[in-house]
Amino acid sequence: MSRWRLYCLGLLVIWGCSSDPETNPEPEAQPEPFLPEQVLFIGNSHTQYNEGIDFHVRGFLANTTVDHPTRVEKRTMGGYSLEDHLNDENTLNKLQETDWDIIVLQENTFVVVNDSPQAQASFQDFSFQIRDEKTKIYLFMTWAYEDEPDSYNTIKGIYENVAPLINGTIVPVGTAFKTIQNEENISFPLYNIDGVHCSPEGTFLAAAMFYAAIYDKDPTENSYSASLDPDTATFLKAKAKEVLTSN
Repeated sequence: MSRWRLYCLGLLVIWGCSSDPETNPEPEAQPEPFLPEQVLFIGNSHTQYNEGIDFHVRGFLANTTVDHPTRVEKRTMGGYSLEDHLNDENTLNKLQETDWDIIVLQENTFVVVNDSPQAQASFQDFSFQIRDEKTKIYLFMTWAYEDEPDSYNTIKGIYENVAPLINGTIVPVGTAFKTIQNEENISFPLYNIDGVHCSPEGTFLAAAMFYAAIYDKDPTENSYSASLDPDTATFLKAKAKEVLTSN
C-alpha cells in the first residue's frame, strides 16, 4: 500500500474518532439563573413597621442595577399570625394573584415562642397554599422581644426545624439583632420604645438582609440609607452582610 493511501486512511480514522458523539458529547445545558421578579411579604407589624420592609427593599433596588423587572409587595395585618392569614380571604386572594417568585413568611413571634406546634403547622399549611411549585419560600426569622432575650433560642429552633420541611430559606434577622445587641458602644436602638417592634434602624437592617438574600447583592455596595445617619446605615449594612455570610 502506498504512503499516500496510508495517509488518507489515517485521516479517515482520525475523522471518524473525532466525530464520535461518545467521545465528543454535547455540552450540558446550563440552568437558567433565578431572577426573582415578583416578591410578596406576608406577616404582621414586624414586617409593616416604619413604612414596611418591602418599602426599604425597593429603596435598595432603586439604588442598584437589577437586570430584570422587580415587584415587591406585602400583605400585612397588625397582630396577625400565619393561621390568621390562612383564614383571611384577602390574603388567600393575594397569594393567587400571580405566580410569585418568592413569598416571605413571617410568623407572629408570640405564637412561635408560646405555641410552637401551631407555628410549625401554619408554616406547612401555608406552603400548601402556594400554587406554583417554582415559588421559593423565604422565612423571616424575627427577633426576641427586648425583655425576653432567652426566647431567641426557641425562635431560632422553630425556624430551623420548619425550613427543611417546606424547603424554605431562613433570613435570620433575629440573629442580626442579637449580634448587634451584644456589641459595645451602640449609639442607636434596634427596638421601638415598646420593646416588641423594631426601630427604623431595625427595619433598615431587616431590609438590607432581604435585599442581599433575595437578589444576591452586597448591601455594603449600595448607597441607600433611608433617613438614617450614613454611618449608622453603613454599620447596619455591614452587619447584615456579616450575619448572612456566617449563617
